[in-house]
Amino acid sequence: MRVAILADFPLHVIPEFGERFLPGFHFATWLPQLSEAFADSADLEVHWVVLSDVPGAARKLRWNNQTFHVLPTRSTGRASSLFTRDRRAIRACLREIQPQLVHGWGTEDVYALAAVTSGFPNIVSMQGILSHYALKNRMIGRAYLLALIELFVLFKAQCVTTESAWGRAVVLRRNPRARVELVEYGVQKSFLEMQWSPDPQKPVALFIGTVGPRKGVQDAIAAFRDPALAGAELWVVGDCGGPWAGKLRASAPANVRWFGRQSRAETASLLSRAWCLVLPTRADTSPNVVKEARVMGLPVVSTPCGGQVAYVQHGENGFLVEPGDIPSLARSLSKILGNLEYCKKLGACAHESHRTLLHPQETARNFHRLYKQLATTRQDKPDC
Repeated sequence: MRVAILADFPLHVIPEFGERFLPGFHFATWLPQLSEAFADSADLEVHWVVLSDVPGAARKLRWNNQTFHVLPTRSTGRASSLFTRDRRAIRACLREIQPQLVHGWGTEDVYALAAVTSGFPNIVSMQGILSHYALKNRMIGRAYLLALIELFVLFKAQCVTTESAWGRAVVLRRNPRARVELVEYGVQKSFLEMQWSPDPQKPVALFIGTVGPRKGVQDAIAAFRDPALAGAELWVVGDCGGPWAGKLRASAPANVRWFGRQSRAETASLLSRAWCLVLPTRADTSPNVVKEARVMGLPVVSTPCGGQVAYVQHGENGFLVEPGDIPSLARSLSKILGNLEYCKKLGACAHESHRTLLHPQETARNFHRLYKQLATTRQDKPDC
C-alpha cells in the first residue's frame, strides 16, 4: 500500500540534511520515531512530503526505507493566500507519487488543508486544535486564520485522528458527523530509555513548554511564592522571549530557575532529575511533555483542561487542579515535593501501562491498521 504523509517532518534528524535544517521553533518530536517504526513495514510504501524554506532544500531522498520529497516554500505570506502555491506544489508531487491514501498531519500549517483538497482519499491527524485554543487564549492573527481553515478541514476530512478522548470530543463538537479515531502519538526513545533519578536533596518541579499564558506557567510561578514551597525549586524549560515572558521572569521569586530552550537530550536529562512535572495548561490536545514524564515514571500536576486527563489520575499518579486555583496547586505540589517516597509511589502508578501505550511501535501499528481499513473501504465502494 502506498501512503503519502504530508507533515512538518524535522529534517535535521536526517543525516543528509543536518543542523542547518534545525527549526527555530518547537517541532513535531513524534514524527522521527514514527518513521523509524514504519521502516520495517514490508507491505507499506511510505512517502513523506515536507516543505522547507531553507535555500536549496528541494530534493528527493531515501531514509528509513521511506522516500522523502522536500519541496521549497517561502517563509512569509503563505497562510494569507490560503497556501495556494504550497498546495499546487504538493498536488504536483502527489500526482507523481499516486498514493492510495494521503495523510495530512496538523492544522498549524498547510498539510491538513493540502490533504483534504488533494483529490485523493485522505486522513488528517490533529496536533493542537486551534479553533479551541482560540477560545482560551489570545493568539497571533495568523493562528486565527488557521483556526478558521481548521474548521473547513474538519468538515472535509474523510477521517480525523486525535491523541486523546478529550481531543476527539472537541473535534466532534465542531463536526458531529466526522469519523474520529483515537491514535496515541508515541514518545522519543530517549525518554523511554532515560532512568528517573530525582535528587533526594533537591525537590524540583519542572515546567516544559512555551512560556505563554495558555500553558499556565504563571500559575506555577505564583504557587512557588507559597511558604510551603520555599525549600523547593521550579525549573522552567522553554522559549521565554517576548514582553509577557520578560515581565513574568522579572517578577518571579528566587526559587524559580530559567533554562530557556533545551535540546531533547537536555530536556530528558532535566526531567530525570525532577521530582514531578507541572503543567497548569488552559487547553492542550495531548501535551507531549506529560507523556514523556509518564513513561519515565514522574508524577504530574496539571489541569483537567486537555488530553492529559488520559494519563493523570487525580490522587493516583498526580493531581488535576483547575486553572488559576493557586492555593490548590501549591498544596498539590507541596504534597509531592515534601515527601520523596510518596512522590515515587505516585510516579509508579500506571507507569508500565503508559510505557506500552506510548511506545512508537504502538503508534505505527495503529496507523497501519487504520490505513488498511480506509483503503479497504475505498476499494469496496462502487464506482458512480
